[in-house]
Parts: sequence; C-alpha cells; structure tokens
Amino acid sequence: MEIVATILYALDIAILISFQVLNRDYRLLAPAISEYGLGRTALLFKVYILSGSIAAPLLAWQFWSAENPGYPLAISAYLMLVALGRLGVGLYPVDLTGTPRTRAGTVHHAATLLAFGCAFMAVTEATPLLIAGSTGLDATLLSALKHLISLGFLAVGLTVSVPIRRYFGLAERLFLYSTALWFLVATQSLPPL
Repeated sequence: MEIVATILYALDIAILISFQVLNRDYRLLAPAISEYGLGRTALLFKVYILSGSIAAPLLAWQFWSAENPGYPLAISAYLMLVALGRLGVGLYPVDLTGTPRTRAGTVHHAATLLAFGCAFMAVTEATPLLIAGSTGLDATLLSALKHLISLGFLAVGLTVSVPIRRYFGLAERLFLYSTALWFLVATQSLPPL
C-alpha cells in the first residue's frame, strides 16, 4: 500500500511541474494551481486531483495501522479530510481571477481551505512523531519540509488579500510542493503494512 501511495505522491509532484511546462497561457508561477483545471490542462488537473485523493487515504491507513508508536487518530482523520477537500476542488471549478464569484467557485474555495488546513494540521501533528521514530536523512528532510510547509501556509494566508495577491501562485506552489514531498517522505518513513 505504501508503494502505491509513494507512486501517487510522486505523480502529484510530476504533474505540478508539468502544469508549468505544458500550459504557456499563464505567466510562470502566477495563477492558482486550480486554474490549470480549465483549458488545455484540464484532464491533467483531474489526474492530479484523483492521485492525491487516493494517496491521502492510503497514507491515513498507514498512520492508523502503525502499531508502534501508535499515532493519534487525528492524523488519519486530517488526511481523510484532505482527500475530501481535494475531491471538492476537482468537482467544483475555480472562479478565474478577475471574474465574478459563483456558487461553484465558493464551494471550490471552501474545499481548498479544507484540504490546505487539514494537510497543515496532519503535518504539524505527525512530524514530531515521525522524527522521533526516524534517523538520518528522513528526520532531517521531514523537519525541513515541515518548516517550508508552515512558511507556505502562512504565505498562502497572507497573499489571498488584494494588495499582495499577485504572489499567491508562488505561495501556493511553495505549500503544495513541500506538502507533496512531505507526504512522499512520510509514506517511506512509516513501517510497511
């Protein structure tokens, strides 16, 4: 199961990179990732949503099934909510920047908040426990990624306001890339099922 989760998180990262390469309609690092769900990369965006929506419950199962050290149920619950949020992001299209707010766009934003907030909480809860059970590179990498995720989460929150909105795409990428990498490392740091 951890092999499937690892492959899906690696696919997530590859797709995030592909968005930048395949869709030249947007300025590099400028739009929200969800805007790639419209236009020529719409199908790839669906694969991105689906891969993460499957990987998160697999990682939740890894945490839940780990007998030693016995991770809190909250970590698995947060990961399940990440999957639910991602599905909402995929089902309800984003409102493009500068267009009027729609009901679907409002649901999309709520789903994004759910996915981002729960991903942040899962990482915050799990990192100290994973570090305690890891040695060497995994522990260092998980710790560094947790700091990047925290920085990205804060930056996303700050850049949703109009004065610095033009930096939202960069902040979101910092959060999404570092989170996907953390999840990838976590799948390998947990005991195999």
